[in-house]
Amino acid sequence: SEWLVTLSEAECHIPDVYEEVVGQVRITILSNRQYCVVLDPLGEDGKPQLGTRQLRKGPVSFFLRPGERLESGIQNVHVLSNEEALLLRAKETFVDAAENERKPGDRWMIYGPRDYIPPVEVEIVEKRTAIPLDEKEGIYVRDITTGKVRSVIGKAYRLEPNEELWEKELPKTVEDLLPGNNRDKTRVITYRAHHNSAVQIYDYKEKKARVVFGPDLIMLGPDEHFSVLSLSGDKPKRPHVIKAIALLLGPDFMTDIVTVETADHARLSLKLSYNWHFEVDQTDEEGAKKIFQVPDFVGDACKAIASRVRGTVAQASFDEFHKKSARIIRSAVFGLDENGKVKNKFLFSANNLVITNIDIQSV
Repeated sequence: SEWLVTLSEAECHIPDVYEEVVGQVRITILSNRQYCVVLDPLGEDGKPQLGTRQLRKGPVSFFLRPGERLESGIQNVHVLSNEEALLLRAKETFVDAAENERKPGDRWMIYGPRDYIPPVEVEIVEKRTAIPLDEKEGIYVRDITTGKVRSVIGKAYRLEPNEELWEKELPKTVEDLLPGNNRDKTRVITYRAHHNSAVQIYDYKEKKARVVFGPDLIMLGPDEHFSVLSLSGDKPKRPHVIKAIALLLGPDFMTDIVTVETADHARLSLKLSYNWHFEVDQTDEEGAKKIFQVPDFVGDACKAIASRVRGTVAQASFDEFHKKSARIIRSAVFGLDENGKVKNKFLFSANNLVITNIDIQSV
């Protein structure tokens, strides 16, 4: 057996022949701002209470008896400000200071300003601080009891005991298109839609889309995702070259290289430039969605125009095409009115894309 000899028992001690000095025990001193938890403390009968824990608060000084040890050393009292709180979890059934019965697994919070020393039946899960949010800032919050996720925007918010921050994952293509790196996944995702652009957002929970026109700041809900555009690029056009979140409404131009063959089998390479824009009423919600009906409007328009040009040029000889190339191409694309004049635009009814002019840059 082991025992402790302190100054209260004797000023000095000479070990007997049957005794061995195991070691020296230093006194443990707690100030009025400290506490500790002793494991396997000795009871009043001097026997160790194995498996139990005892809370000791300062100011106090004591020696650890044989078999006793500190759980996590000497700890400081938890001091909470107005904006801070502690999330607690009960490890066993007990009645707290407010006479509330707590059962194992129960979670609750205590709020500042105050000091707090947790009883042995309580585990501190984490310290929580109110999260300040500007008018255009937000966080995603998940209810751990129901699993529902919501966004909190524009106010300082402190999580409730049954809530936690939720991380919103995005596809890698969207992550690459968003400005900035190492975003905080718990923060509401924002995207600035520039002037004369449109962005489509799809809500997978409500199964409906909405279109936002710039200039505006878009804030994604928990179940919303951007519709990513995959457009053709290069000359001649190749699919899936350009990835974009925002659809520019124009006016703008795009250039393509078209290979044609005349009636007398002369093969020509034409470099054509098309002026385009979208005709859209921003107040018409259903009409606004129409501009996103064609996933690759660039490739679709270039293929349609190239098909018309090839078909018309195939009916003309090389000399005829050389003399009237501009009119032949414009009439092929825009068509002729009842007076035989070339029309001034070509409308794609599927997505309201309008071609207003064609420039033949080279043959």
